[in-house]
Amino acid sequence: MSALGLNDHHQTNIVQYLRFARYQRGQRLKSVLGCFDDIRDSRLKDEANFTIDEVEDLLADLEENVRTEVEAELINGGEVAPPPVPDVSELENKALLDRIREFEEAEFSGAGADARPHLAPVNDTGSTELLRQEIGRLHVQIGQLEERLQDAQIEAERLKTDKLDLARQLAQGVKGGDRLVRDLEKELERMRDDRREMRAQHSGLGPDEAEDELSRVRALLSLAEQELELKVSQTAPFRNLKQMLQKKNDQIKDLRRRLAQFEDDEEDDD
Repeated sequence: MSALGLNDHHQTNIVQYLRFARYQRGQRLKSVLGCFDDIRDSRLKDEANFTIDEVEDLLADLEENVRTEVEAELINGGEVAPPPVPDVSELENKALLDRIREFEEAEFSGAGADARPHLAPVNDTGSTELLRQEIGRLHVQIGQLEERLQDAQIEAERLKTDKLDLARQLAQGVKGGDRLVRDLEKELERMRDDRREMRAQHSGLGPDEAEDELSRVRALLSLAEQELELKVSQTAPFRNLKQMLQKKNDQIKDLRRRLAQFEDDEEDDD
């Protein structure tokens, strides 16, 4: 039994009503204070002078707003919860009102909350344990999915970076390839000129001498081609293209291996 002589059910109802009444009272107080704030913000100006009529007008507006808010609170308090007492004179019982006020203060100050008994914890049962295990399993699964999502995001960023690098290398390779083609054309043209010049210089040679000179020119041409190929293989665009092709071949081999493994796993499942 509480200090008011109520059982637990009635005490719970009283506490709920008091909580609602405190909330309504707080809202009405905010409304009343808001009336003053509205007058202060909208009608009162810094360094403003008012006549008596203007002051009376301000007070009349403020009085009307406050009267409306207070009247609404009184009507709400009178209609929401009529007192279930047989004798209306009990509403002016100071001792009873003091006990109600003390009960409200104790209930909402924290002292009453500590004094109320707490429910004993429910013992673990088989269904509860299964539920806990399922929750734990779901937490683990969520963690794994989050890790996979993070790995997928990292892989997507890496692929995006690789794509940009390949595009840049390809652009550089195309530019370098065009320059290399021009250099090769110039080199071949120079070799043709040298060959024509040598033919013109040795046009009066005999068959044996001409054959020897032709062999020497062919040897020089082969040596020049080897030097040109070596120069091409040592250029940065050529190396980049070669590395890019090698990397693509490795990726294709890895994809084929993974595809074959995936097909083997499907056959085993069947």
